[in-house]
Amino acid sequence: MFLSGCGFQPVFGTRDTSIITSEMKFIEIRPISNKVGQILRNQLVQNIQPLGKSKTTKYRLNVRLKEHKQRLAIKKSEIATRANLSFIANYEIFSKASGALLTQGTSHMISSYNILTHTYATLIAEKDARNRAIREIAGDITSKLASFFRLNKDKLKRFK
Repeated sequence: MFLSGCGFQPVFGTRDTSIITSEMKFIEIRPISNKVGQILRNQLVQNIQPLGKSKTTKYRLNVRLKEHKQRLAIKKSEIATRANLSFIANYEIFSKASGALLTQGTSHMISSYNILTHTYATLIAEKDARNRAIREIAGDITSKLASFFRLNKDKLKRFK
């Protein structure tokens, strides 16, 4: 109630129409290479189009994902006991009508996990760290796109 006077508008809320249900449902999310990229794409679809994709699309979202593993906390026996997974996702959104680049950005996430004596346990820990990072990257990209659409809704009318 107090925030409505300051211009606060929820991204996912119900004040008038939210950005998620108005403009973002028109985004075509292009495939992202490799298995981890497909997991990111699926998470973006869930975040950006929770009510389903529109039959027509106005925008095209391209994402490139890079992953890097770094081993940390090395014992005297030169065995690593901790590792970081570092992800960098570069995204661009284009108008499908004009082909113009509307916005671009980067999302960066580091997720850590323990390297255990049992190989299977380490694989599960690494998979969990990867999934956590992908969820965070998808949330970050979704938030950045929602902010872009909220701030530029009047400017976007000329690209329709």
